[in-house]
Amino acid sequence: MFKRRIVLVKLLLVLGALLLAASMACSGKLSSMNSRPTPAVQQQSKNEPTPSPDKSGSSGPGQASGSYSAGDETVPLKYAYAGRGQRFGEESIIVLVTDNPIPPEAVAEEIKSQTMLLDKKIRGLEYVFSKDGYWVRFHPGQYQESKSGTLKDYSVENDVVKGTDEDPGDLTNGKYKRSVKFVATIMK
Repeated sequence: MFKRRIVLVKLLLVLGALLLAASMACSGKLSSMNSRPTPAVQQQSKNEPTPSPDKSGSSGPGQASGSYSAGDETVPLKYAYAGRGQRFGEESIIVLVTDNPIPPEAVAEEIKSQTMLLDKKIRGLEYVFSKDGYWVRFHPGQYQESKSGTLKDYSVENDVVKGTDEDPGDLTNGKYKRSVKFVATIMK
């Protein structure tokens, strides 16, 4: 009986590793295949400045503070963007937390298909929040994980999404970890 359990556990671990490897290999393709066009995005005027982060660590709309680590690289995060879209077969809130600003005219496309993130023109975290939990992907690195529940201090009020994510990277032995706080206005 005990040997059967060990064999079953090993089989499940192998299947999980294969599923993870397959999803990471297809991660760029899945993002664009699973997303339907998002509603038209309200863009900032060309004369309106890109939000700049507050040095105190507190964030206003369009701002983030904190960082993530992927391997030996630590990336400071300063900007936050949000929109609604179809992901994983359901309506979701998508939040991009980046190291550099996204040009106002490119925000809608970036939320839809992560073109700049996938092309490594900017770095950051991509969050997808749904009714059952959330998913996060590191750019670059493409590491991704899903979790049930929500982030600490997560809220959506008056089309402003806020959240705090603290993850020491226990699942990856510290290779992928994040500590970030963001506030973003959901684009319409």
